Amino acid sequence: MPILSASDALKTILEAVHPQGTIAVSLERGLGYALAENVISEEDIPPFDNSAMDGYAFRHDDILHLPVVLRLVAEIGAGTYPEVTLKSGEAVSIMTGARIPQGCDAVVQREWTEPEGKDKVRILRSAPPGHNVRRRGDDIAKGNEVLQRGCVLRPQEIGVLASLGRTQVTIFRPPSVALLTTGDEIVAIDQPLAESKVRNSNAYALRALVEELGCDVRDLGIARDDREELSRKIEDGLSSDVLITSGGVSVGRYDLVKDTVEELGVSIMFWKVNIKPGMPLLFGMAGERPVFGLPGNPVSSMVTFVKFVRPALLKMLGHKNVEPRPTLRAKLEESIQKADGKRHFLRGILDSGGGALTVRLTGPQSSHILTSMVKANCLVIIPEDVTHADVGDTVEVELL
Repeated sequence: MPILSASDALKTILEAVHPQGTIAVSLERGLGYALAENVISEEDIPPFDNSAMDGYAFRHDDILHLPVVLRLVAEIGAGTYPEVTLKSGEAVSIMTGARIPQGCDAVVQREWTEPEGKDKVRILRSAPPGHNVRRRGDDIAKGNEVLQRGCVLRPQEIGVLASLGRTQVTIFRPPSVALLTTGDEIVAIDQPLAESKVRNSNAYALRALVEELGCDVRDLGIARDDREELSRKIEDGLSSDVLITSGGVSVGRYDLVKDTVEELGVSIMFWKVNIKPGMPLLFGMAGERPVFGLPGNPVSSMVTFVKFVRPALLKMLGHKNVEPRPTLRAKLEESIQKADGKRHFLRGILDSGGGALTVRLTGPQSSHILTSMVKANCLVIIPEDVTHADVGDTVEVELL
């Protein structure tokens, strides 16, 4: 089986995975998910002409010659219905958001006026027709498309939907994700750390990465390096929409994941990717269910999730933009050397101080140093054909 480039591996994954249907949820539960419908407005927003200022509303024709004194005939607060039609020489005191009365076509703020006795106001500055008037439908017109299918619901989209009176939205169904950690050396984090054992940090890091996207997680626990136990747990995991394993995908005697998933009917689409960290990455399909076998080293596990699993889950969630996060160009603060022909994803610290983007590494880059991910705010991308980069060279960085 050939070793794929990072771009070919991602392309293979994205061509294989698809959304898993739709569900209707309450508006408050829609945050962060992608719409599975086009939203068409059934009403105008705002639903009536209203004032953009606390001030005075009047007929523009009455202020052609300034200053002018107008008689106050009413005070209109927000939420009240003005049962008044302005005549020549009249004005109303009006509050922000209050409905504009009949016969009125302009509003001036209070700062442009002076009181004239108890029931009159002097207008000091001119205002054209429509001044400080929010027209009916000038935000959203009835019948217009407001949001498109695939739009990710941020707080602002939630606010717009609320303004339309939408109590429910249809989203792409979040896939259920099963997580399985493998290896005789792994122990649960609440168990004593015996000789030659390590705690199961991968399960918690991966769970957080999956839940951050809004997917449900089922933790299958730890599978020992035993074919029967591993087969039983993987078969259980294949009942979820997505299965993610960590560990056991390299070429060692106890790396049993690849053979086991194949025995259970998973079609392996690739096994290795030409990257560092994370070269032993497995991807296959069990029918419509994607299966990811991530490396066991914690940094490798997280980096391969960010680069390959995250885009797959985003596509299954119906997102339009599923590519890796935005990249920037920054100048290196230290030199980088590499001897292999792999694409490297180095943990870096991006800094914008001094008016220019610069980046430095977090320190040692070994794939077992999980604190390198804690310190990092970006990945420094060194392409396959680059063997060294000097101080001051410009490199590509991907935000984390």
